[in-house]
Amino acid sequence: MESRGEDYNERLIAGAARLRDSGRLGRSDPLIRLFDYLLESSLAGRIPKEIEIAQEVFGKDSNFDIMQDASVRVYIHRLRRKLEDFNTKLAPEEDRILLPLGEYQLTLARGAEPEAPAVNPDEAGPEPELLPEPARKPRLSRFWIVAGLFLLVNAGGWLAYPLLGGADPSAAIVRSPVWQPIARSRNPSFIVGGDYYIFGDSPDTFNVSRLVRDFSINSRDELDVLRMTNPYARDHYLDLDLSYLPVSIGPALRELLPVATSAGSKTGVRPQVTRMSQVTPEMLKNTNVIYVGFLSGLGILRDPLFRASGFKIGGNYDELIDKANGRRFDSDWAVVADGKTPQRDYAYIASIPGPSGNRIMIISGTRDAAVAQAAQIMVDPEQLAEIAAKTKGDAFEALYEVRTLGSVNLSSSLIVARPIRSAGIWHPEEMQRR
Repeated sequence: MESRGEDYNERLIAGAARLRDSGRLGRSDPLIRLFDYLLESSLAGRIPKEIEIAQEVFGKDSNFDIMQDASVRVYIHRLRRKLEDFNTKLAPEEDRILLPLGEYQLTLARGAEPEAPAVNPDEAGPEPELLPEPARKPRLSRFWIVAGLFLLVNAGGWLAYPLLGGADPSAAIVRSPVWQPIARSRNPSFIVGGDYYIFGDSPDTFNVSRLVRDFSINSRDELDVLRMTNPYARDHYLDLDLSYLPVSIGPALRELLPVATSAGSKTGVRPQVTRMSQVTPEMLKNTNVIYVGFLSGLGILRDPLFRASGFKIGGNYDELIDKANGRRFDSDWAVVADGKTPQRDYAYIASIPGPSGNRIMIISGTRDAAVAQAAQIMVDPEQLAEIAAKTKGDAFEALYEVRTLGSVNLSSSLIVARPIRSAGIWHPEEMQRR
């Protein structure tokens, strides 16, 4: 095993001290114990096994089954997220503590040297230099190998995209009146995936037995409120800093990213991708937001959107009701799910001005098939032209019926496309006076 030397260990210890002093590890005793254990093991040049961590950090006995109990992997994931968040706050030249995927060892990455003032801003900065570390056996699971290949393929595609030359295939789409508010804007854009907060249920406050999705609990703060008022929640529910995205968001992003990039070319900044749980009021005010996801995942966009919309949510997010005539549009996905019977979903698209002249675009649906179809509609010049012809306004909404069979979209048909009154939606008291 190659020795990393005293300097490496001293820098790792110093980095660990900075992390502890920052408070970024939070108040979770199991998480702090895990960090201290991995630090001690890494300083000794030892890579512990999952069973060792379970027994020495979490007090598991020899009967612990890593296939049935994911508590170690859950806390490793939480710690990795904490480290990544802390590293984003460091100066470029500062050392970073990393917890590589598939490994139970802390490593140190040397920060970049301060750049000279004359660096071309279009050139990428140097990658952090990994300090020497002991040789070890690979521990990557098949999941992480597949995930890594997926990310590499997508990254390669985006690196090659500006080098392909020729006409931009997205140009005709961006010229549509539907995309023009973003194309004319000088605000940066965010593509926002509608994610869902999940938390852990634990019999002993640190061993997670199951993951819970509660539609009434959508953030760590809301979980804290529940824990203050509910004895069971106080004793069993844990924030794991986890959320999930519907599977349709991946294909939808593949369709939308080139168009959103072309639409935002005036700013010189590519659109960033984030999750709804990370969206702040400042982002809604200062950036263009392109939401992609279920109607149930709209988060802080839900109230202003449905103040303007001609629809309202029905008994659940699978149902929309026309406010004017009471007509109901109800997805039957939850009723018919045998994969052999055609199903009906609804894709919903809307565009409204933001609170400071920016643009909020909604590309959504009741379920996965509808979200994927909504994304395809937004990159189809003919369907965009149909929407523009029917709405003739700066703010609009459109509803499509989507017919599916299993995971295959069979067809879609436009039900309604209409302008909507967006004045005052960010100030509901003004709308009440109208």
